[in-house]
Amino acid sequence: MGGSVLNPGLCTSIVDMHVHTSPTSSDSMLDPHDLVRVAAENGLTGVNISDHDQMLERHAIAAFRDQYPDAFINFGMEVSTDLGHMIAVGLREYLPGIRRAAQLRLELERVGGFLIVAHPFRHLFEPVTAMRTGKTFDMTPSEAAETMPVFQVVHGIEVANGANTSRENEFAAEVARMRGLVATGGSDAHSTSGVGAFSTGFERAVASEAALLEELHAGRCEAVHRTRAGRWVRFGAGSTAAAALDAAEA
Repeated sequence: MGGSVLNPGLCTSIVDMHVHTSPTSSDSMLDPHDLVRVAAENGLTGVNISDHDQMLERHAIAAFRDQYPDAFINFGMEVSTDLGHMIAVGLREYLPGIRRAAQLRLELERVGGFLIVAHPFRHLFEPVTAMRTGKTFDMTPSEAAETMPVFQVVHGIEVANGANTSRENEFAAEVARMRGLVATGGSDAHSTSGVGAFSTGFERAVASEAALLEELHAGRCEAVHRTRAGRWVRFGAGSTAAAALDAAEA
């Protein structure tokens, strides 16, 4: 893997920023207790549970965290908005009006939260999607960065999503670079399979939501993923293919 292998001291914390659990996300089969176990087995230091349009109430969150005092478990939310799916960090509950991305950003500003657009280019390059919509996506990364309204609303872009194609992820990474937005990674796992495959590496220790938000706002993070040998590498053009060939002992 050469220079793409992370220096062991570069990322103090590695957090899967996009995970769905059952039964809060109806399409997930991932028991939250299994998530904590698998995350630790895969070398993660934490997870950001981002269930669809809802989250556990605060007493249930506190009770769950109390069972795992040594694990960093954050509860965010993946919100369906008029500009696509957004990972909201810092909300305490689903609020009226946040299906409008502008309102969601406003609510997060009020609490010092952070807004990430999830998988912004999913399916846009597929012929099947073009046939269904009657439209083809032919923007360059520069055109997408300049003209797509979503990138004017969010703080960051999910550039490494475990359910995306390499092309979709790499296109998002280029847009994030051009916009100067924070780039994150998440598995988008709905079962134990894939947990932590794509994650976010943080320069400093992240052991609380306050620390997570501080590091996100400061941009002290990057998208990372695991190789076949269990090494953490920076996400970038060609890194996914290279990771699949890395068979050296972890």
